[in-house]
Amino acid sequence: MNDLNKYRVTMIYDLRNYAEPVETLIEKMKALLETLGAKVEKTENLGVKDFVRVTDRRLPNAPYAQFEIEAPSSLPVAFREKLRLDRSVKRILVQSI
Repeated sequence: MNDLNKYRVTMIYDLRNYAEPVETLIEKMKALLETLGAKVEKTENLGVKDFVRVTDRRLPNAPYAQFEIEAPSSLPVAFREKLRLDRSVKRILVQSI
């Protein structure tokens, strides 16, 4: 029996080399979460936000998205590993809720 935990996944996207709209990328991430065994309860496009501390002056702001999911405890590591080389994802934050 696999126990499910609730998580909030916040993602920051880097769309400099991505031609599609951000909604397409959000749907792609939602599908990826579901293939990893997550049940996506809520998806929210938080819009473009300015960074407080700019680490790359060519990217002073970026679109944010947030997912509330129910998933096994192995999901955070597996999700990060799947997206490790994806250039369209700038940052991933997975929090237990």
